[in-house]
Amino acid sequence: MPSAAQNCAIVKRNRFALRQPGNAGRRRRNWAVLGAALVGLTCAKTGSPPGGPVDDIPPKILSTSPARDATGVARDTQLSFTFSEKVNRKSFEESLFITPSLGGELEEEAELKFDWQGRTVHIRFPDSLRARRTYVVNLGTDVRDLRGVRLLEAFALAFTTGDTLDRGEIRGRIWGEKAAGVLIMAYILENGRAPDPAKQRADYYTQVGENNTFTLSYLAPGRYRVFALSDRNADRLYTRGEEAIGVPALDVTITREDQTAPSLSFSLAAEDTLAPALAAVSPLSANQLEWRFDEAVMPLHGDWRARLRVTAKESQTPLALLAAFPHPLNRNQVLALSAPLQAVAYLAAADSLFDEAGNCIDSARSQIEFEGLTQPDTLRPRLIKISIADSSRDLPLDLPIELVFSEIMRRDSLARALLVRDSSGAAVSGNAGWVNPLQYRFAPAAGWQSRARYEFVIAADSLFDWNGNALLDTTGRVTFWTLNADTLASISGALSDARDSTAGDMHLQAKQLGGKIEYHVLARAPGNYTFPAVLPGLYQLSGFRDGNRNGRFDAGTAFPFVPAERAHVWPDTVKVRSRWPNEGNDLVLP
Repeated sequence: MPSAAQNCAIVKRNRFALRQPGNAGRRRRNWAVLGAALVGLTCAKTGSPPGGPVDDIPPKILSTSPARDATGVARDTQLSFTFSEKVNRKSFEESLFITPSLGGELEEEAELKFDWQGRTVHIRFPDSLRARRTYVVNLGTDVRDLRGVRLLEAFALAFTTGDTLDRGEIRGRIWGEKAAGVLIMAYILENGRAPDPAKQRADYYTQVGENNTFTLSYLAPGRYRVFALSDRNADRLYTRGEEAIGVPALDVTITREDQTAPSLSFSLAAEDTLAPALAAVSPLSANQLEWRFDEAVMPLHGDWRARLRVTAKESQTPLALLAAFPHPLNRNQVLALSAPLQAVAYLAAADSLFDEAGNCIDSARSQIEFEGLTQPDTLRPRLIKISIADSSRDLPLDLPIELVFSEIMRRDSLARALLVRDSSGAAVSGNAGWVNPLQYRFAPAAGWQSRARYEFVIAADSLFDWNGNALLDTTGRVTFWTLNADTLASISGALSDARDSTAGDMHLQAKQLGGKIEYHVLARAPGNYTFPAVLPGLYQLSGFRDGNRNGRFDAGTAFPFVPAERAHVWPDTVKVRSRWPNEGNDLVLP
C-alpha cells in the first residue's frame, strides 16, 4: 500500500478553469420539478449503476477546517474540505483560490499540497499565514463530482488569524444566458493604483453561479474596481481580443459603517483591438468605384469624399470623387462616383476612418492599387430590398416602407415612382424621401389604419441611377395587411435614476419573452416613459443611459480604464393584455 506521503500530490496551484459563457455545462432542471420527481425514490443514490436513476444531484460541502468565520486561526494551519460524495480532484484543484494571494500580483502562484482521502481533501500551505489577516478560500462552480455534476454555486470560506473578520460584500449579476463559471476579479484601489487586468492579478476572486449572480464576501474596507472575465485559458489574466470582459460602470467603496457595496451588473463583450483595413477597390464602370473594408468603418468628421483619395500612379494626378456613400445593407462596402477613369494604374487611399470600437484605420493597410476601367455604365440598377414582403399580414401601424438599391440613384427621380393606395384605391399621403442615394423611405402621415389592406407599386421606369439607367424591377404590386389595433396595449411608468449627477437620455427596450418582438423608446430620467402599441405577451424591460450621447451602449475599456455606460435589466416581467394599458411600471436605474 502506498504511504500517505506518496498519496500526497504536490501540484502547482492551477487557476480557475473557466468556460466561456454559453459553455458552462448542461442546464439544470427546475428544482421544484426535480424535487417532485424524486418523491418516493429514496433508494436513488449518487453514483448509481447503469440502469438506475440518473445522478444529477450536485455535490455539497459538508464541513471545512477551519470552520467558517473562525477567528484566531493558527498561522501554520491546514485546510480541509469534506464533500457529500467523491469529487473530481482536478476540477477541485483548478477551482480553488485563496485571497489575499499567497504570491504577489505579478508573481507565479505558490505551490499547495493536496492530500486526498476519500471524500476529504487536506491542503497544506507552502508558508505560514500572515498575522491579523482575513483569508477567503473560494471554490468555483467548476467543481464536479465523478459523474460531472457541478457545484451549484460558488463557495466562500473565511477565517482570520486575528480577532475580527472583515465583513465587506459586493454582489452583482451577469446579463445574458449561461454565465455560470465567469471569473469575478476585484482590485483594491489604493495609492493611485490603476489595475490592468491583463497584467495584474486581482486581490479577490469568485465565480458566477448557475443563476448568473455572484457574491464577493469578507472584503476589507476600501475602494474596489471589479471586472467579470471569461477566463478561457484559466490564467486569471485578461487576454485582449480573445476573451470577453465585463467593465463596471463605477467603482464601489466598502467602509466599516457600510459594508455592503452597491450592486453591480455586467455585460460581457470581446474588446476589439484590431485596426480596420482597406481590403479592395474595384472599378464597376468608367465612373463607379467600389471600396471594401475588412469591417464597418465611418469617418469621425466630414463626409466620405474627404476620407477617400484616388491618384493616377504614374502621373500622380488626383481623380475627383463626386460622391461616396456606405451601403445600407453592408457597411463594409462604400460606393463612390468619380470623374472618368482611364486605362491606367491608380492608387486608392483611405484615412481617418474608424470602426465601432474607435480603432483608426491601419495606415500600413490603407492603400490599394487598381486598374482603371473605361467601359461606360450600361447596367440597370436593381432593387435589392423591400422592407415589406408581398402578402405580409399583421404589420405594425407605424411601419415605414423602405427601398434599398444596388447603386447610387438620382434623388430627383422618385417624385411619383412609389404609389401607395388603400383598399378603396385612394392614394395614401405620407412623408417620403431619400435617406441617402441608396435608400428611400415612405411613412404614412397618420399611420396605417387598423385591419386594413394596402398596396404599393414601384414605377421602375421612373427610377434612374446616376448614369441614367432605368431600374430593373420585377416586383409589380406589393399587398399587405395591418394588424388589429384592438389587440394592442401599452407599457408605461415613471423613470428615475439613483445617481443624480449623471446625464444623457435613457434608451429603453421592451423585449417579448420567447419571441422576436422588441420595442424601443427614448426617455429622460427623471421623467415618464411609454411604450405605445404593444402586442400582448410577457415583456422584460432593459435600458442604458447614453452618457456620451452617441446613440449606442458603450461597454467601456478595462485599461486605460473607461467605465461602461450604466445599464440595467429589470428582473420583473410585465404582462401585457389586449386593450389593457399596463401602467405604473416605475423603473429606477441603480
